[in-house]
Amino acid sequence: MDDPALTPSFEDALPPDFGRFLEGAIDLHVHGQPDLAERAQNRGDDAAVARLARAYGIRGWVLKSHLWPTMDRARSVQQSLGDTDFRVIGSITLNPQVGGVDPTIVEWAADHGAGVVFMPTWGARADVDRWGYISMLLERQTPNFRDWAESHAITVARDGELTPAAEDAVRAAISRDMLVATGHLGLEESLAVARLCQQLGRPAMITHPLHFTDDPGELRVFTDLGGILEFSSAPLINPESHHRVRDVAEAIRLLGPEHVVLSSDVFSRWVPPEPESLRSFTEQLHYLGFTADELRTMLVVNPHRLLGLPVPGAA
Repeated sequence: MDDPALTPSFEDALPPDFGRFLEGAIDLHVHGQPDLAERAQNRGDDAAVARLARAYGIRGWVLKSHLWPTMDRARSVQQSLGDTDFRVIGSITLNPQVGGVDPTIVEWAADHGAGVVFMPTWGARADVDRWGYISMLLERQTPNFRDWAESHAITVARDGELTPAAEDAVRAAISRDMLVATGHLGLEESLAVARLCQQLGRPAMITHPLHFTDDPGELRVFTDLGGILEFSSAPLINPESHHRVRDVAEAIRLLGPEHVVLSSDVFSRWVPPEPESLRSFTEQLHYLGFTADELRTMLVVNPHRLLGLPVPGAA
């Protein structure tokens, strides 16, 4: 048997510039293992993938789950990494099974260390109506899911105005210095969230913005409200997707890197681990003409600012 002390790890074998655009990055959308189900194995053990991310130069990430809060998991992964500057941040997604969109739930999540609140994903009425990808996967493994999702779907805005519970939840999140992300809400709901976040002095993160329109110029309604648009690698390599990396590149060019963050959001068996997915996504954008400074804005500067963290190297 090889002596582990003499056998280089995969991380040790990486070329020096392998993660050339990822140094200091924070990935704001990382799905742990397991996410939808324990039997749905994908990219590997959380701590092992976190160590790989650190070897790529990534500084931290936000653990997200469509089903359960991730604060305790984030704490355990952080502790398992030992003395490292890699930061693991927990989050909560306000889907029906955790109580939905409720300010008390947001406050409890904050008390347990959550740094990000995702609005409903598969639990959003808009997502149930279109029966999105996550709903399709959950229906395959949970026979009663469709009826349950239909009867528990959440609407957070009516006639362009947030419901009282949704407004209180956003206010609770901002008061605890948490980032608010729009999840899988519909267009008008997402705009209402972004509008309130702007009024409260914090930008909202707009998740999967190309789901709203085929004309990326129309997404300026979010940037006008101070929103930061999140473009992820996962939808670009999903067999169900109709988007390509060139569509994302066009959107970023129209909207400006200062209004964008890049993330991984991967958890299916056909994708590489998060660090490699994010690296590949970034390298493709560089191939399509984005500079190192522009990529750093989307990978390092904007994620740190959204989380209220000091930007590395900033004066």
